[in-house]
Amino acid sequence: MNDNLLIENAILAFLHHYPDHEWAVQYAELLTKLRALKDEQPTNNPVQKRGRPAKRQRKKETASTAPSKEAEATT
Repeated sequence: MNDNLLIENAILAFLHHYPDHEWAVQYAELLTKLRALKDEQPTNNPVQKRGRPAKRQRKKETASTAPSKEAEATT
């Protein structure tokens, strides 16, 4: 739920229950500004994907140059 919707509902409730209050005119102006702001807000834009995914840089030399001895011992 949007915060602006909750604020608008609170202002409408105040104006409904206290129409003769000294702040009623100021709340009515705030309500019109809030509704104008709601009309001006852009719609949600989709998130643009970035370029290709990052990959780890390959090392030039491997950790061990000799093949594993364990595979030969099991046969």
